Amino acid sequence: MTGTECFHAALNLLSETPNTGVYYEQFALRALNQLLANSLREINAERVFRAEQPFDAPPCMTSLTEEIPAGDWLARECFPYGLAALLVADDDKAKFNWAATEYAERLLRHCPAQLTAVQEMI
Repeated sequence: MTGTECFHAALNLLSETPNTGVYYEQFALRALNQLLANSLREINAERVFRAEQPFDAPPCMTSLTEEIPAGDWLARECFPYGLAALLVADDDKAKFNWAATEYAERLLRHCPAQLTAVQEMI
């Protein structure tokens, strides 16, 4: 999935079209790079599972025409919701909360194991 395809999917979730959502395009690349940075643990877990070398640093996209450097499940099922949330974070809190919750829930479906801090027992 390319960055443009992900952006269009995010616009669709926000009930926008490429024509009505032109304003958001200026933020899309930076938001996708933020999602890549936030998802480094999941990206690397999948790379290790596929016997590939994990990234030392989050991958970075330079244009929306590039393929998203993450697993297909992450790019197609999770990133449109995360991108939608980031695009409306300052404009519409209700849509932000909905999209961010969907992103987190979809991420958990694919990564059910969660790391928790060790707590001292007294």
